Amino acid sequence: MAHPALDPLQTAERIASGGDATYVDVRPVADFVKGHPKGRVINVPVEFYHPRTGFAHANESFVLVLQHTLANDTPVVVGGDADGRTERAADLMVEAGFTDVSVMSAGLIGWRTCGLAVTGNNADGVSYVSLLTPAKRAATPSSS
Repeated sequence: MAHPALDPLQTAERIASGGDATYVDVRPVADFVKGHPKGRVINVPVEFYHPRTGFAHANESFVLVLQHTLANDTPVVVGGDADGRTERAADLMVEAGFTDVSVMSAGLIGWRTCGLAVTGNNADGVSYVSLLTPAKRAATPSSS
């Protein structure tokens, strides 16, 4: 399924403090902390890689975390590397009911080529683990 594509400059405008969108970086945590677009950004990896074999496996909590973190009508720009993960993640989001999903063309390489700001910020509310924990807690029925 094709999604509207934004170039890095359009994305930067949409995720800036006065913008309307949240950038969902779907790269693995290790890549995210090395540098990602500066702005309204969260890290929710669409897949993980086995450390020894490099074998990819889907992040079974991808949709859960997004649905707990963002309203379905939140404007979202999905990004990462210029590879198939971004489109796959956007497809999953649309299938889960997100209604305003775009993708950033050219990936982080394109972002850097445009000279846009990069950060390693992985604080609460941005980092995957800080988003995963409350989503898992909310999804687990209490035993009271």
